[in-house]
Amino acid sequence: VDRFGCIDTDGDGHSDGGTDAFPNDKSQHMDVDGDGFGDNASGSLPDSCPLTYGTSWQNNTLGCADGDLDGWADTQDSHPTDSTQWSDIDGDGYGDNAGGNLPDACPGVAGNSTNGNSFGCPDNDGDGWSNALDALPDLPTQWLDQDGDGYGDNATGIQPDACPGEAGNSTIDQFGCVDSDGDGVSNQTDDFPLDPTRTTDSDGDGYD
Repeated sequence: VDRFGCIDTDGDGHSDGGTDAFPNDKSQHMDVDGDGFGDNASGSLPDSCPLTYGTSWQNNTLGCADGDLDGWADTQDSHPTDSTQWSDIDGDGYGDNAGGNLPDACPGVAGNSTNGNSFGCPDNDGDGWSNALDALPDLPTQWLDQDGDGYGDNATGIQPDACPGEAGNSTIDQFGCVDSDGDGVSNQTDDFPLDPTRTTDSDGDGYD
């Protein structure tokens, strides 16, 4: 009781305009930090951080600091400065909200991919491309192989495909070009493209 004979709308013994910060809620009357959540832990909408002003309201955590104003207390927010993300189940730094910033494409599996709008998925070779989008997931300098011959299309990478639009098996003079006789030399530079025992005809007479 703070004053006698004054209006006490909710009948809790604390007068309106006196010590009752919640004149219409009998279960609450104090709000030390002034954030609108009452200090009585057993009352309605109790302040989870009664001595610190806060606006959080998600996950039954009321009145705690919420820097990005997304409703989640900073202590429970995986991205306390990004209002579009608050949960990161796998802990890889990418949020679980598909509609937020940099959403995790694999929310249940920790990952480090960053390319192709596929964030937070496993990326074995660390080239930024997730294993699922990487044609060569264990080769960090290659990720695209449009003809599917096992040689990457990045001309500056390891074992670049010299014939990226045509599947090939050459390995000696150049990678990934057609080698009909399977001797490792592409048909383009093999003087005997159908004879695996010969590759060079230096004088052009049809014999090696």
